[in-house]
Amino acid sequence: FLAILSHELRNPLAPIRMSLAMMHKIGPPAPALQELRDIIDRQTAQLTRLLDDLLDVSRIEVGKIVLRKDRASLGLAVSSAIESVRPQIDAQGHKLDVDIPAAPIYVHGDVARLAQVVANLLSNAAKYTEKGGHIALAVVREGSDAVIRARDSGIGISPDQISRIFEMFAQVDQSPERGQRGLGLGLSLAKKLVELHGGRIEAHSEGLGKGSEFV
Repeated sequence: FLAILSHELRNPLAPIRMSLAMMHKIGPPAPALQELRDIIDRQTAQLTRLLDDLLDVSRIEVGKIVLRKDRASLGLAVSSAIESVRPQIDAQGHKLDVDIPAAPIYVHGDVARLAQVVANLLSNAAKYTEKGGHIALAVVREGSDAVIRARDSGIGISPDQISRIFEMFAQVDQSPERGQRGLGLGLSLAKKLVELHGGRIEAHSEGLGKGSEFV
């Protein structure tokens, strides 16, 4: 059902995205129209991301996702992830600290999917951290393990939610004033992709209002 729904919803999105691209080529309109076009652009991008997550989850559930594994640089994956999420982080006024070692850390994996995992963690951190917050991302080598740590100063996770945070459609914050919450698929998708790489992912938090860390 998720796969069919995603495909059907992508059909009307395609001409909308094409029309937006053509409008950008024509040039900037009057300021009032520019603002409206920017809203359509942002919301279309959000819809596209939600549908991509739905498609990926459905593919994983039926075993149809294919990883293109090779010698992958974690630094490259992290840089790609930051590039994709930077607009969201900047829009919230967050400070992002990134610590990547000078010596490359390589893993056997799909660099695009690893970037997707990191992007989901950063997007989640930006979404659940109040404006002007702090996000820290670090890549380290611990013995034979390559470790990525994403920490934020956000709303945190209560003890009763930690155990189900990676479940499909899980929502950390149900308050109606928090917009752009998504479908609750990002962390579930990240967990599945990490496990397909033979890795594991953990969530830590000292409680509500005390931030979160994903490792």
